[in-house]
Amino acid sequence: MIKLSKEQVNSIGQDLEMGMKCYVHKTTGVATSVPNDISEHDDNFEVWEEELKEVKQNPGQYILIDQMQSSDSFRIMRRFLGKVSNSKIREKLMIAISQNKPFRKFRDILDYNGDVLQDWYDFKQEQIERYVNSCLDGNSEEEE
Repeated sequence: MIKLSKEQVNSIGQDLEMGMKCYVHKTTGVATSVPNDISEHDDNFEVWEEELKEVKQNPGQYILIDQMQSSDSFRIMRRFLGKVSNSKIREKLMIAISQNKPFRKFRDILDYNGDVLQDWYDFKQEQIERYVNSCLDGNSEEEE
């Protein structure tokens, strides 16, 4: 089982949030992040070519960590509602996630309620780190 530092897990989480996917070397723990939808036909492919070449040549040596599914992100928003102590803001957030474009509306409400915004960032980062660790732990179970 590979064990990464909190800083490494945090960094992977931030990369995932920026639209990247991450390959973690099973032995060294070195993480390589590349754009989620990069292809050989992209203008900036050469920037990522070396990293992708190594992963393609040795796929069994890497754990792929993809971005969360939108359903997972939605569950994180729902879990956050239980952490919001201000009942008016919590009610607005509940309404936001029950409407069309829930991610956008949820974020709009947070943007206008700065006192809750940092709590959201902290909570979301914690949840993303848990996701990264579960991907790493899930992969180690497959190998045993």
